[in-house]
Amino acid sequence: MTTVSSTSSSTAASTGSSSLIASGSGTGIDYSALIEASVQKRLSRADRIDTTITANEARIAAYEDMQSLLLEVNTSLDGLRNRSVSTGAGSNLFEERTAYLSGGGSTAAGDVLSVTAADGAETGTYSIVVEQLATRHKIGAATTASQSAALGQSGTLTLGVAGGTAVSIDVEAGDSLTDIRDAINARKSTSGVTASIVKVTDDQYQLILTANDTGKAITLDDSGGGLLTGLGLTDADGGYANELVAARNAVVTVDGVRVERSSNTIADAVDGLTFDLYAALPGQTIGVEIGTDLASIKSAITGFVDAYNAFRAFAQSHQTLGSSGTASSDATLFADSLLRQVTKTVYDALNAKVTTDNGGTLSLASLGITFASDNTLKVDETALNAALTGDIDAVRTLLGLEMTSSSTDLKLLRYDRSLGRTDFTLDITVAEDGTLSGASVDGDDTLFRVSGNRIIGNDGTAFAGLVLVYTGQTGSVDVGFSQGLADRLYTTLNGIAAKDSGDIARIVSQLDADNTEMTRRSDDIKTKAEDYRTRLTAYYARLEAKAEAANLLLQQLKYKESSDD
Repeated sequence: MTTVSSTSSSTAASTGSSSLIASGSGTGIDYSALIEASVQKRLSRADRIDTTITANEARIAAYEDMQSLLLEVNTSLDGLRNRSVSTGAGSNLFEERTAYLSGGGSTAAGDVLSVTAADGAETGTYSIVVEQLATRHKIGAATTASQSAALGQSGTLTLGVAGGTAVSIDVEAGDSLTDIRDAINARKSTSGVTASIVKVTDDQYQLILTANDTGKAITLDDSGGGLLTGLGLTDADGGYANELVAARNAVVTVDGVRVERSSNTIADAVDGLTFDLYAALPGQTIGVEIGTDLASIKSAITGFVDAYNAFRAFAQSHQTLGSSGTASSDATLFADSLLRQVTKTVYDALNAKVTTDNGGTLSLASLGITFASDNTLKVDETALNAALTGDIDAVRTLLGLEMTSSSTDLKLLRYDRSLGRTDFTLDITVAEDGTLSGASVDGDDTLFRVSGNRIIGNDGTAFAGLVLVYTGQTGSVDVGFSQGLADRLYTTLNGIAAKDSGDIARIVSQLDADNTEMTRRSDDIKTKAEDYRTRLTAYYARLEAKAEAANLLLQQLKYKESSDD
């Protein structure tokens, strides 16, 4: 507020950003109030802009929350879409396999072997008998009284394993057992043999040679120099003097077929299966069943229900009315068109039905998933278990993408969008040299282009995003796609919630741009208002100074007049 001084008749008016002091000899007007009112009138425009910015920031935060929740829904759906990585998914749970072991008698099957199944491995059962484990060849030298004393042996030792690369180790008379061990180990990565020293008793030490790999016999040679015999590694006939463990291959029978490998890990006996052998159990059959990993699929389905219900709770919180019948203060997206669109889209997708090849229909209810009274989802676990164990192919059809083709020569390579057409006949032309020369649908050859053996849907057509591989001859192929609930919903939500390109990202980007521009305008208004405050303060200061001068002149005239009297 303006402060008026009554103690001096010559104090000049002073300026400031928020106050103006007037002397008692001036006007006595509250200039600060006048200035503040004028400045605030100009600042009111900035206040209105700042209010809009704050509202936009709240909307941005709400949109980002919605985006995060929808992406969680899509994360839960991804593996249920029956797509490979090349067709746009991070994983395909329907192709993931697990192995179930049984049998083994008194020995637990898991203590005998484990079986790992690659994605897409053929389902089925196998009978396995682990007849023999692969072992590492191990031989010992003669014992010596010291590991550090010179052995008095000299010569060149050639050392390796069967089928490997042998190395030459020079031994001198002054070398100890430790020296020989260290010399061997310096070349072990090449020779495939590792040396160690075992303390047998307080005055007996033994050099041990062990093959690095199972099933490979150690080879020794000293060109007849007597070094091997002197060390006690070979006998007089050139045989191993102390063979501690013989080199053996692993032997298993798979459905009665004998399989022998040098390793206890066998990855090439059955396509897609890896056997890790832990113990031999001759005569005892281990049953192995390779099946779809139902536990992972169930976990993904229940995870989807939880993710959807979290989104549903968010949507309801932004549709809440306060006690006055108006939108709640927390309902930032009340009546928001995008939220309404997403809510309806998700609800419609979850209520859709999928027709099977035999004319039947499938829905979420087929999995024991239904809507509660508040439109959240609930799961009947018993019904879900029955669906998964009873007909996993029906679950795949209900949820995922499936392609049918009248030719086994046509395969799906990539499919990263929703097709405009799901059933069509593809007319394919192959040149005399076997290369693809064209592909058309209904006589239109502008829908696809060919590259090598790939048939690629052109952008702007109903087939954009579709890439097929064809290895056959000229002909027509009937193609059909069935898009299940999970794949359809994922594709739709991805268009809405994708981090950089979805509808929400575009709206948030526009709001950010709007806020940037409004912040610039608000700051400009505030800067100009403060400039105006400075000019107005200076103006009133000049008025006050003039008023003081006039008042001083008036007092002087009155004084002169009284003096003249």
